[in-house]
Amino acid sequence: MIFFVLLITLSFAMCLSYFSHLFQKEEFLNFMLSSMFKNEKMISEVSVFDYLLDYTIGKSVVTDEVYNGAESLQEYIPDPTPEENKENPRIYLYNTHQGEEYTGDTLSEHDIVPTVMLAGYRLREELNKMGLNTIMETNQISEVLRINSWNYASSYQASKLLMSDAYEKNPTLEYFIDLHRDAISYESSVVTYEDKSYAKVLFVIGTDHEGYQENLALASKIHEKLNALVPNISRGVMTKGGNGVNGIYNQDFSSKTLLFEIGGQYNKISEVNNTVILLAQVLKEIIGD
Repeated sequence: MIFFVLLITLSFAMCLSYFSHLFQKEEFLNFMLSSMFKNEKMISEVSVFDYLLDYTIGKSVVTDEVYNGAESLQEYIPDPTPEENKENPRIYLYNTHQGEEYTGDTLSEHDIVPTVMLAGYRLREELNKMGLNTIMETNQISEVLRINSWNYASSYQASKLLMSDAYEKNPTLEYFIDLHRDAISYESSVVTYEDKSYAKVLFVIGTDHEGYQENLALASKIHEKLNALVPNISRGVMTKGGNGVNGIYNQDFSSKTLLFEIGGQYNKISEVNNTVILLAQVLKEIIGD
């Protein structure tokens, strides 16, 4: 009996040694990851060891930083109307998570998957029509991450670099708005009013920086005015801080830096568009001429 116990123990030790040797080989890890993920682009843009260390081994998930869109890391939509960019802009729109998609419908005839970038382009268009000169960030966040050898969790750091550069080139900028979409059920992300459907809006304010109260006051003002136009279109103003969350969201950059969650993954782009039009009206009322 003792002999068989020793034999089994020795066999287990030899197997463990063999597989631990394999797991030190990046080729083996690439093979394992390629079996787990159908999209090879995901592996090519994130090194194997970064993936294992930063996303799976001994690290709690920070939900703010986890991409919840399609399989690709970033679904980039080129600027459809670059001529809309105006001189002396006051508003800067950007998407820290450019690949967040709306899957309620598609624009397949135009070979476009609707994302928060499309929401940004539409908001820019509406604001410019109202006389509020607005520009939108069109540089790819994924490129900033790649150039700096950062992983996806550094997306806010990447977008802040672009925002700082935009402000240096356009010192007339006053308002900085980061457009996202949430990951919630369709029932939680849509409201119908007077036979028209809208994507609900959530405002997120980070509390882990001094002066966040000014950002909070501005978000609360927009929230109230939106709900006055369409009851319950705003889900409210969420404050986030402490361990496990970002807690800043680049809002330390300016007291007029905000984060909007427009709808969720199941919203139709038409519902997002209806909300964007209302947002533009409210921003025009608040910002003025």
